[in-house]
Amino acid sequence: MFVPLIIFRILIDVVGVEKFGLLNLVIAFVVYFQILIDYGFNNSATRQISLNKGREVRLNIIINKVISAKIYLLIFSFIIFSLIVFSLPSFKENWGIYFLYFGVTIGYTFSPSWYYQGIQNMKSYMFTNIIVKISSLVIIILIIKEENDFWLVPLVLSLSQIIIAIVTFSLLFLNTSYRFKLLSPNKIYKELNEGKYFFLSELQATLFTNTNILILGFFSSLTNVAYFTSADKLSRCIRNIQIPLSNALYPHLSIEINKDPIKGLKQINKITLVGLSILISSSIIIGYFGEKIIILIFSKDMIEATRVFQILLLIPIFSFVDSMYGKQILLNLKKDKIFFNIFLFSSIFCLLLSCILSYKYNIIGTAIAVVIGQGILAILMFFYAQKIVYGKS
Repeated sequence: MFVPLIIFRILIDVVGVEKFGLLNLVIAFVVYFQILIDYGFNNSATRQISLNKGREVRLNIIINKVISAKIYLLIFSFIIFSLIVFSLPSFKENWGIYFLYFGVTIGYTFSPSWYYQGIQNMKSYMFTNIIVKISSLVIIILIIKEENDFWLVPLVLSLSQIIIAIVTFSLLFLNTSYRFKLLSPNKIYKELNEGKYFFLSELQATLFTNTNILILGFFSSLTNVAYFTSADKLSRCIRNIQIPLSNALYPHLSIEINKDPIKGLKQINKITLVGLSILISSSIIIGYFGEKIIILIFSKDMIEATRVFQILLLIPIFSFVDSMYGKQILLNLKKDKIFFNIFLFSSIFCLLLSCILSYKYNIIGTAIAVVIGQGILAILMFFYAQKIVYGKS
């Protein structure tokens, strides 16, 4: 979580705030194509692999279908990506950087993480991933000496993902009876159909968190994109601290909620009050020292990100409420459709508000829109959780 922050500091010091903003804008744009190429296979294909573990012929068919689907999606993505980059003047101006980083999608196309997850053996994949990622970070530190070296950053990031794919795909090829065969598009329709809900779920989550960066990039400068992404990264680090707690509580609360919904809800209310007390107190303290934290982690050049960071400190608070009442109650009670619709409504509202506020109030407007969107998400999750639980009684 904190390794990218170290690289952030180095990149800002060497290539400058504006180029750092450009890199974050490029990453935010390419993420959509990564999601399209993945198409939920990390979930749907993993499930199929796990159900057919030990059945070599069936596994061979599944792998070929997934890889073939990803290749077709990669070709489609490249065409759309090229059209957008060369159609928008701000993108066309830096087309080389966009295409250099697009290389990560090639890596994601041939990276069989879903296979290793399915057979429940992630050791070789994770080892390769960690070694290559650490090596790429070291290489970036060593070769980026001046602003003109900036183009090497997306190149190294793309090559690292491609190397991971080559190594892990080769291990799959060597350790199994798998042999690659490109299937025709009509033979992969079922795989695309099975993965569509996972794809929509991932796309929806990205709309909420990632699109605000693109919106800001359209209405503001690359420097402001750098300020926003830096502040957002820090607030995410704070928010991510609560994820292990939420994951640890999930199995226990799942039993409680399904056994006695009202008793389970009361237990969650108590946990939420304690968690909110800690988060609110921590956010006030962190916000008070916000400027010093920004300077320490990034640099004095990023001091303008302080106000944005202080605003975004509300997100971990709202996110905790969303997690406790959305994940712990709605999902445990199998109210997936309500959960999905709340998320979709909040995402669309946030994006529309972000367009208006980013245009009128620049970077501060973007931050306020994100916080309001997350706040609405938390309120709706809380409201529907209470309504459904007491409705069951």
